[in-house]
Amino acid sequence: MRFRYRAYMGGPDPLADPDPPPEEAVRAAVELLELIARETEEPGGALAATEAALRRYADGERGALDEVDARALQAALGSAGYGPLDRLDSADHGLSPRELRRLGEVALTEIEAARRAAPGGHRGGDGAGDEPTGAAVPHDGFDRPLNAVATLREAMLRRAAGLAPGEALRAEDVRYTETEPAGAAAVCLLVDLSHSMVARGLHEAATRTALALHTLVRTRHPEDRLLIIGFGDRAREMTPAELAEHDWRRTPGTNLQHALHLARRYLRRHRALRPVVLAVTDGEPTAHLGEDGDARFSWPPAPRTVEVTAAELDAALGEGAEVTFFLLADDPRLREFQGLLERRRGVRVMHADAEALGPLVVDRYVKQR
Repeated sequence: MRFRYRAYMGGPDPLADPDPPPEEAVRAAVELLELIARETEEPGGALAATEAALRRYADGERGALDEVDARALQAALGSAGYGPLDRLDSADHGLSPRELRRLGEVALTEIEAARRAAPGGHRGGDGAGDEPTGAAVPHDGFDRPLNAVATLREAMLRRAAGLAPGEALRAEDVRYTETEPAGAAAVCLLVDLSHSMVARGLHEAATRTALALHTLVRTRHPEDRLLIIGFGDRAREMTPAELAEHDWRRTPGTNLQHALHLARRYLRRHRALRPVVLAVTDGEPTAHLGEDGDARFSWPPAPRTVEVTAAELDAALGEGAEVTFFLLADDPRLREFQGLLERRRGVRVMHADAEALGPLVVDRYVKQR
């Protein structure tokens, strides 16, 4: 299961290349061992010893790897929740809850680092809502509106007190409008499972994004509810583990109509929460469910498919859902579908690539809170 390694290391799987650049492979292995050693709290054990040997090897000491005890390393990895080294890629090796949690934490850490590194990056409003409390606060990392009046008052008070009188405005003078925390939300993340996601190299980014969002909700916003819905020729509710272990076989069809239908059903079960739909796809809808419940696939998209998909979207909007589409491609038919989306009030469309998807989805979720 190569996704596990790529998710931990945030880049290409060194095992997928028969002759990877030594410095990249060593760095990736060191990062993985550091992560596992921290969680297993094994000071001075086989993991730490192997990590130290790898660092010396990277520094040019080519004999350092001779000191690695392969049996002890394999035993340590096994006790940390990993199977035998020769079975890590076997199809029957499922993710343990501990492994899944680790994947989500790493994915969220990397996505948040990317958000902070982006121009104007910050914590994106995590914890800030829409209703002002009337108070003005210093910058606390949240995305709050600037309070110009309070800022000027602070600057005037400082100058009147004789503190840095020559400076009209200092960073510590700036004040923001405090807002109440937003209400809890019911969030549906719709993930395109079609084969085109694999062909374009987007499936791992979508999986990592889902795991990161799940971790964010679980650890920081437990009052929210999150449902992951995967859709190909049909749609289905999925756990994070099912999505991480999905084999991404060739799947004809992008049944967004069925995905929106399941999302509406879930949101109706949580009427007390604010309804939010986040849809990740690289193509226009090419499948829908017929009256008999069977999937109807057509390429190019049949008018009926577009019609029933638009009807489900309109129904979701009519029930108060806030809907955001993250489009991962740019072709004529998808642009035509984008036009249909943008004509509907309450729908937001954002373009992304594999690298930008996670930060955009997490940022949108945080800001919608």
